Amino acid sequence: MENSKLIKSAAVFDRILKIVQGFLLAGVIVAAVFILLTAIFGEKIIADSSTLTLGQLKLTLSGTQADYLDIGRVKLSLFVMLASEIVALAAGWYCLKKLRGVLAPMKEGRPFEQGSADRIRKLGWVVLICGGVAEIGVAVGKAFELMAYDISFLKGVPEVADVSVIYNINLWFVAVALLVFFLSYIFRYGETLQQESDETL
Repeated sequence: MENSKLIKSAAVFDRILKIVQGFLLAGVIVAAVFILLTAIFGEKIIADSSTLTLGQLKLTLSGTQADYLDIGRVKLSLFVMLASEIVALAAGWYCLKKLRGVLAPMKEGRPFEQGSADRIRKLGWVVLICGGVAEIGVAVGKAFELMAYDISFLKGVPEVADVSVIYNINLWFVAVALLVFFLSYIFRYGETLQQESDETL
């Protein structure tokens, strides 16, 4: 009975992950199209923009775009951030592929098939490396965006003593990777038990 529940649950999860993989692939394609559109029409779109968003603060700027904006840096910012998005989405697609590889033997009632721990460990490395690359890419993209605007006018406000930029990177991917590595050790132990059980039979 328990084995049949495992088989059904694994099959359901596999179908869900397959659908999510499709969405992630679509996201990669959309981001790639946006990179192409930015390369072709980026200057016109950016030139028409007159707002600057700083966290929760949105500034509506006056004057001509050439007075305060470096279009080249804004385009570079968009390229970097879209490329980071592609890395994150592609990594997510690959991670789901590895998870589906773990679910494949579960659909046959064997949760601790040999090789599952290795797939999970690879998943941990993908999360760690690609998560770091994506976060750094977003930070660099935001840095280029800020450098594109001439915000020195803020220093002319008497109440503003200094203007500085704070860069931060979210380390969520480290925590997730550590959790995945821990799961790989659990599966490694399960594989050992499964092998001993098979040899006994």
